[in-house]
Amino acid sequence: IRIWQKAEKHRKWFNEVLFELFRRQHDLSEKDATNVAYAMALLATSEMHAAAGDGKGGAVAKPARGEEDLPFPLDRHRGVLYSMLSITDKNRRELNYAAVFQLQILELFLRLMVPKIYEDMQYNLKVLLAKARKVSLVVDDYMQNSSKMHRRISQWFARVGLHHRSEVFLGPFMLDIVIGEKVVVEVDGPSHFYKDTNSRSVASILKHTLLCALGFHVRHIPHQEWSQCGTPEKRTLYCSSFWQDVLHAE
Repeated sequence: IRIWQKAEKHRKWFNEVLFELFRRQHDLSEKDATNVAYAMALLATSEMHAAAGDGKGGAVAKPARGEEDLPFPLDRHRGVLYSMLSITDKNRRELNYAAVFQLQILELFLRLMVPKIYEDMQYNLKVLLAKARKVSLVVDDYMQNSSKMHRRISQWFARVGLHHRSEVFLGPFMLDIVIGEKVVVEVDGPSHFYKDTNSRSVASILKHTLLCALGFHVRHIPHQEWSQCGTPEKRTLYCSSFWQDVLHAE
């Protein structure tokens, strides 16, 4: 009951914020509007993940197929989402890299997780998302951004015979490690978690959710777990355990 009351309190607060944003929509820039639309997707992801019933980050939310399955805030405030995207569309020539990145993720979320919301969108908004999808977000020097932990894990995977590709771009996402065609291994550093907690950020959960919806088998290596593998023997055993995922995915 307390959890439900807490959730309702948060929804009440978000209701008021979204109503105010809708009222003042003409004061928003395309950057503000895109941020709001993306934030609504994050909030909906959090609601869907909570409904899946696993607070550890391992649950996979199921798509909302019908009107009655739509998560908050899209069940009550889809008009706000459409209004924000309309503002973005009117000022699409001003969009920066971050906004295009958010739009690419938003399109995936709408099409895969809440198809009813996507189907009911105006045609021009679908065109906006389609154009954003075609923009390449690949960074030439991405390998320099690879973490030391990531490179080490890649080396250990190779030692146990797990041939893989590193830093594979898929739409707006960069997949840390891909084994075969279906297994994705995400190397989760501190930025994947809320500060000083073991709680995975909703952005990380959204990525996991969308990759699963695309048909991938997704595993995570949290930095906390890897740091506990302090000997070669432990690292060998830990990395060898991913063979089960490869065999399961075939």
